Amino acid sequence: MNFLESIRLAFSSISVNKMRSFLTMLGIIIGISSVITITTIGNSLKQTISSTMNDLGGANLIYGYIEPYYPEDDESWDTWVYPEMDDEDYITDSDIADYKATFAGEVKAVVVQTYLAGGALYKKGSLYANVNVEGVSEGYIDSMGLEIIRGRDINERDYNEKRHSALVSDLFVKYALEEGEDPIGKEITVSLPDGAAYSFVIAGVYKYDKRIFGKGESGKSEKDLTTPIYIAASTSNKLSDNPMPGYENLQIISEKGADPTALSQKTSEYFSNTVFAENEDFRFSCQDLASELSMINNVVDILTVAIAVIAAISLVVGGIGVMNIMLVSIMERTKEIGIRKALGAKNSNIKAQFLTESVIICLIGGIIGITLGIANGFLIGFLVKTIGASMAAEYMSLLSITVRPSISAIIIAVGFSMLTGVIFGSYPASRAAKLSPIDALRYE
Repeated sequence: MNFLESIRLAFSSISVNKMRSFLTMLGIIIGISSVITITTIGNSLKQTISSTMNDLGGANLIYGYIEPYYPEDDESWDTWVYPEMDDEDYITDSDIADYKATFAGEVKAVVVQTYLAGGALYKKGSLYANVNVEGVSEGYIDSMGLEIIRGRDINERDYNEKRHSALVSDLFVKYALEEGEDPIGKEITVSLPDGAAYSFVIAGVYKYDKRIFGKGESGKSEKDLTTPIYIAASTSNKLSDNPMPGYENLQIISEKGADPTALSQKTSEYFSNTVFAENEDFRFSCQDLASELSMINNVVDILTVAIAVIAAISLVVGGIGVMNIMLVSIMERTKEIGIRKALGAKNSNIKAQFLTESVIICLIGGIIGITLGIANGFLIGFLVKTIGASMAAEYMSLLSITVRPSISAIIIAVGFSMLTGVIFGSYPASRAAKLSPIDALRYE
């Protein structure tokens, strides 16, 4: 009897006892579906976090910041006082220029940000817009994951010449300007809360992204949303009542193909060895989102494997069920075994027949379990989107939820279900093969 004949007999036996075969598979189905569901959730969580970071422009982003030298022992903390920053403690434009020249092949942009005024107002007749005025440098729009839909970004010339060029949102254009009016090149005057008023020329229009800025307060109309107006950081500093001598924070965008984690380390070392080489109070530190993402993924992987192993214990229970049913099947088919042996079937043929049947039962159960596990993953993803959209839409809009089953987990699950059939089917198959033909024929 060849292998194909063993498969045919196995399916024939399973079809004759459909309910018993299904109950035998049930433990395997539950175990495999649990493992696939858990790994699908874990893999989807990693993909969602990664996709969200990429959508928001954070994959190649490095945050650099000045921080004090914190005490390294408990006794020093009792007398330690947070140092005040002097003018020489800040990072200047020349420091940034030197840094960009040193890492020209790895750094795409170095972004700085200042804040001029919140609660500002643009008004012309019945048209108005609530705005915040923020100072930025070239590359800020990319770092935020925003899209310029008309005109241009704030550029290096705006920054160097302290121009009054401005980026406004499409909502500003929609509600603050006349319908059909071309915003590019239009001069606008913004009134600040302290009574001051400044004029800017619109250089570009960006798309207001509710995933980044939120939907605003409940009940507030779209027209009354406060949207940022971006001007050059140098212009903002010039107009400020309290101009800063430099910057405390930098956002560094690495070039495509560069390693953000390695660049983060080199950036920290560069500023430590140059700008802060002789500074006894402060130092420069970096944090890259790529390494943060890697740490999160590692934690998710560990939790996923731990929970999946616990869920996989049910496979042992399922395997024992398979072995039990196979032993019952052998007792019921003792006379059939005797007839086959009397007709010349070898022990290896009998063993292969029952072992094949055991493997096929587990394999079918594994395939059903995989299908249910993947379906569960998509169902959970759908429920998360639905419930999140109704309860916290402004936060859910930030997430790019991606449901993606783990291909490696599916392959392992198929192999493991077959292995379960081999392990727990070996004893019943060996027992069937060892039956004496004479005793089997006499069995009632």
